[in-house]
Amino acid sequence: MVIIHKQNIVDMFLLETFAEFHQVHEKLFFFKEKYHRDFETFSMEIDREEENFEHFDDYMEWKAYVQLFADIKQRIEDLKHGNFQLA
Repeated sequence: MVIIHKQNIVDMFLLETFAEFHQVHEKLFFFKEKYHRDFETFSMEIDREEENFEHFDDYMEWKAYVQLFADIKQRIEDLKHGNFQLA
């Protein structure tokens, strides 16, 4: 019989989630450096500017990374507090 302790599973998921956290953080940093502003400022400016497909594409990608980053942070908190299920 194989015994797997809950903490070992949590540690494994945390390692994977922290790796994803850092990858997404790097993408957010890339966009912040590219446009020299945060996402909130960029999103307000894009509403006022002429049609620019590159900016709009970056906006959509940046927005997705912002949401993913929030989801990952929540997942980390859930794992730290033992709030997860295995199927």
